[in-house]
Amino acid sequence: MPSTIATDVRGAIKTALAGVAANIYDSVPEAPIVPAIIVIPDSPYMELEVLGKTTTRVKLNYTITACVAYFSNAAALDNLEQMVISILGALNASKYELSTVERPSVTEVGNTTLLVSDIRLSVRYEQTA
Repeated sequence: MPSTIATDVRGAIKTALAGVAANIYDSVPEAPIVPAIIVIPDSPYMELEVLGKTTTRVKLNYTITACVAYFSNAAALDNLEQMVISILGALNASKYELSTVERPSVTEVGNTTLLVSDIRLSVRYEQTA
């Protein structure tokens, strides 16, 4: 089976996060069920490192969005902080480059209010012909 970003990168991130107590989405869901972790392409999405006839290597940038229900500010923040620490512990530092965790913010998805925080992640991907 040929190598694909969907299985070899996003699928691998989803698998790495399987031990975190949350619903994990490797693409943007229409209505996430919280607690949730969503893997979203970041900008720039692909940074070219090698571009050739037989090999293409890119640095892929993602945002890992941690989402919890926002019922009580103190409890929601504690839940989000615990989830972020679990996410950071689940991602192997030798495979993934983690750079920043953004400040929590409140967002609406459908009729649900969520407290979210974004984690910046980069990974290298190589495809050969």
